[in-house]
Amino acid sequence: MRKKSVISLISYDAAYLANSIRTYYNYVDEIVLGLDENRISWSGNAFSFDEEELWSELSEIDGDNKIEIIEGNFHRSQIPIENDNHERNYLKEHCTNDWVFSFDADEELVNAEQYFNKYCPLVEDYNLDHQFYWILPYKRLSNGEILVITKEDGNLQNNEVQGFVTDKENTFNYCRWTNNPKRIQSPLAILHWSFCRPPNELDLKVNNFGHSIESKQDPFYEIQAKVDETNWQQLKNFKTSNMGPQWESLTKMKESDLLKFCKEQANLMYSGE
Repeated sequence: MRKKSVISLISYDAAYLANSIRTYYNYVDEIVLGLDENRISWSGNAFSFDEEELWSELSEIDGDNKIEIIEGNFHRSQIPIENDNHERNYLKEHCTNDWVFSFDADEELVNAEQYFNKYCPLVEDYNLDHQFYWILPYKRLSNGEILVITKEDGNLQNNEVQGFVTDKENTFNYCRWTNNPKRIQSPLAILHWSFCRPPNELDLKVNNFGHSIESKQDPFYEIQAKVDETNWQQLKNFKTSNMGPQWESLTKMKESDLLKFCKEQANLMYSGE
């Protein structure tokens, strides 16, 4: 079976990283983590995280010595997305395997066993970039419930897709999208915490990630702040940016049921139903 390298990022999202790695650690051969040497984000802002805690978590996870941390200058451009592209390509070049998977710190793989053990062997001999399905929580409510972005019928099929895997010979030219025109939709589902986070963490993300220039003017954040238990059903086709398809609707559930929902949806997507 073809060996797999993962690249991921350490920055303002560091607290999410250990949980992300746990969902794929057993299925890959190498994990290369990027960290700006000056603790400066792609958007040129200083960030910090509990480094002692993260190193301890990574040490606990890394029983097979798969994890390597690469430090460098990942804020050289005044354009955040250029720094995003540069860091991913820099980390890719430090991978020892030619099959490179890019998972961000706030992403948790839902059906990793199916994807890596059943799907990957079918396509490993082709130079194809893979796309995955995003499962996007939208907002935690005050009563232990959570809102999730879905279709009108409450399902996720083809709700939103992203690129995440490529061959080392290809070049990341916009986030995880590369110059490779050959892409395939994989059945992998990823729970992406994205903008579903407390206000202080959301502010950090909005001002520091690769799309920070565009996002600062996006009314999405004002809308999200006003959503609560009484008005969430009013949101229809409510995505305000031009990046990706519109979000049709929201589904409310207990947060304790979220993982079960994700697994059910992943099974539907894997079977093509």
